[in-house]
Amino acid sequence: MTTLADVGAGETFLFAVQCTAIDAAGYHLDLYGPQRALAGSVTVGPDGTFTGGLAAAPAGVPVQLVTGFAPVSTGDVLSDAAGNTMVARSVRVGPDGAYTWANRPDFAVAYPAAGWTVIGHVDL
Repeated sequence: MTTLADVGAGETFLFAVQCTAIDAAGYHLDLYGPQRALAGSVTVGPDGTFTGGLAAAPAGVPVQLVTGFAPVSTGDVLSDAAGNTMVARSVRVGPDGAYTWANRPDFAVAYPAAGWTVIGHVDL
């Protein structure tokens, strides 16, 4: 684990976002990092502008870098180098930010997102 101050250009990390309220000012969101640490709060106004800030200076905001980041969504058609093609029926993001997906809703057999390419999408 590292802090936001250590993140370099091109590196990826995740925040979990909780919508705490919706009102005339917009969507009020809390951003959480590893171990559910509050990283900051923002409001997204009706015009799409963000206001708010971090809970601490960047050196005080813990983040977990994500390696091999390859976002996958339910319904994505995936292909690997061997020519296998499957549809993601369920997707999970682990505590380390790694994506896994399964071609069954029960997640009986999971695949890491790394090594798979999204080649299309179907509505399930």
